[in-house]
Amino acid sequence: MYKNLAVRLRNLFVAPFSEWQRIHRESVTFNDMLSMFALPLIAIVTVATFISHLINQQAFVFELALKKALLVFMALFAGLFIAWYLVFRLMKYFQMVPSRELAAKLTIFSSMPLYVASLITVLVPEFFFIQIVSLYSFYLAWAGTRHLPGPGKDRKVLFSVFIAFSILVLPFLVRVLLLNLLTI
Repeated sequence: MYKNLAVRLRNLFVAPFSEWQRIHRESVTFNDMLSMFALPLIAIVTVATFISHLINQQAFVFELALKKALLVFMALFAGLFIAWYLVFRLMKYFQMVPSRELAAKLTIFSSMPLYVASLITVLVPEFFFIQIVSLYSFYLAWAGTRHLPGPGKDRKVLFSVFIAFSILVLPFLVRVLLLNLLTI
């Protein structure tokens, strides 16, 4: 499973158009995409957050590291799920046939740069500038919508901007909301 995950990650970075063609030909469910791609990446980021927090903090506080890791997991997972739901609901507005699987493919596979950038910055906080790699989600979303039937080019570009924006912003908003709930 992890070999396929690594191959898909590499192909999405190196040859996104051919990888999107493979992705669109696959008949997989939302749960399959979550379990084979998104959840392993989110889990890796979560474990790295836990370990990094234990190592980088002066006090070895297990509970605080666990809270931080759970916060990261909840923000990434809830952000992805909300983004999927919004993309699915707005497909009709962008003159596309609403499809849960297509919305899942577009959100899950386009969110890969966010997970990779988060993993790197969690492990080495001094490399915070790597978060700029998350903007590659815009390109991946555009590459994923490029050959889809339905709307014209301008609508596809707008739709891919919406996909990437929701992928990048929603986890941040969920994280801020959870932090505010924790401090109350």
